[in-house]
Amino acid sequence: MMPMSSEPKTGAGLLAEVLTRTDNLDVSEEGFLEIEGHNVNELLSTFGSPLFVISEGTFRSNFRRVRRAFEIAWPATVNVMYAGKANNNIALRAIISDEGGGGDCFGQGEIFATFAGGAEPELVALNGSNKSEEELWQAVTRGIVINIDDIDEIATLERICRETDSSVRVNIRLKIAPPELAEFDSDTLGVSEDQLVEAVLDEKWGFSPEMATVLTRQVLASPNLLMLGYHVHMGRIGRDPNIQRTWARAFATVVAQIAADTGFEPAVVDIGGGWARERDPESRTLELNPTTIEDYAAQTCEALLAAFHGAGLPIPKLWLEPGRYIAGNAGVLLATVGAVKSDLGRTWINVDASTNNLTRIDSSKYAHHVLPASKMHEPRSVVASVVGSTCTHSILASDVELPMLTRGDIVAVLDAGMYAETTSNQYNGVPRPATVLVSRDSRDLIKRRETVGDVFGLHLVPDRLTHALEGARDAAAAKQYS
Repeated sequence: MMPMSSEPKTGAGLLAEVLTRTDNLDVSEEGFLEIEGHNVNELLSTFGSPLFVISEGTFRSNFRRVRRAFEIAWPATVNVMYAGKANNNIALRAIISDEGGGGDCFGQGEIFATFAGGAEPELVALNGSNKSEEELWQAVTRGIVINIDDIDEIATLERICRETDSSVRVNIRLKIAPPELAEFDSDTLGVSEDQLVEAVLDEKWGFSPEMATVLTRQVLASPNLLMLGYHVHMGRIGRDPNIQRTWARAFATVVAQIAADTGFEPAVVDIGGGWARERDPESRTLELNPTTIEDYAAQTCEALLAAFHGAGLPIPKLWLEPGRYIAGNAGVLLATVGAVKSDLGRTWINVDASTNNLTRIDSSKYAHHVLPASKMHEPRSVVASVVGSTCTHSILASDVELPMLTRGDIVAVLDAGMYAETTSNQYNGVPRPATVLVSRDSRDLIKRRETVGDVFGLHLVPDRLTHALEGARDAAAAKQYS
């Protein structure tokens, strides 16, 4: 990491203030941002702009940090199951497999990507509230654990198992919304204290404790379904670790009550993901989060263990499904400056990336740090909005302090590793960027840049309209030679 800069009003000074433990970002003497030692100007010259850049070192370090934090706090086996929905690049899945990590899948696409990246089936779980028969069939035949989230799944799984002469491991997904959650608000959901319990209850996932008890007995009676335990996922609610503590205690208490009612002692509990990161765009603020993953792990596990010990239950294996924590700060979006407009006391810096590439800025009000990646040593003397070139506002950052940038300069949007590529779109017919994976010794293209042909390649024109196309072509040819 870079030392703290004595000049905080430069891009280099800002970077020094917001660096986190696993970042691999630095600044060259010439003032260019470097990602794992790779100059951003050279990256754009080689791979084009805009460009997603993933730091392999940061991605691996984040995975190891999460795993270590929970292994310290939990006395039994821990399975860190990367949630590919955060970033589904197959090369990143291959890194997780290389690190010995499991996987959380949602739908056929994520099943494909998870196994294309070399995952071990016994470490993978399938989630979803409306799983298709094809998805369930793939899970059974591949040996994936299924987190049951619909009553009909049980009968369908029993039939598939009979037809394939096999068995399948399952968990039951719980809905946990203790009244104590009313003490907290949510910066992610944008709800106040009195609304949070209802917000959790309104979510489509999971069964009530009463229904889960009934289903536990049903699964235990099945000859083909092997009951492992219980799954729960709250997602990112906020930064306060007491949210996780409260929720984990309630989850473990429900599991203990079901055990008392059914006699079933779980071998696995899957607690999902949702931990806030230190640099935390999901909070809708640029302020750093003082709570670390080590703090979250310690408090979550302490609450779980207290409830299990109190009920006299053996300690199960712990599964968890982090995605954004592993991928988030590993990704940077690079963009090139185009038109710079100053008028009415305002300045707009147009770049060739847009909120097409970071959709949660628009949908969830994520707040990202934006750096002047080609002028990191110059004073930040202008307050401007950094905007994309689509026909919406497409504000990547507003009221941000930057040097006076000009056409051809480079900006970098930090924390673009999660929910960027997987939620990106092609609004205005704009092709999506390429993605490059960098390490200290290499830089590899892991997703090619789309073309306009790719954007429209799946479109079809009915035969009855082809005469219109022919007329347009004739008119264009005539104009060309007139």
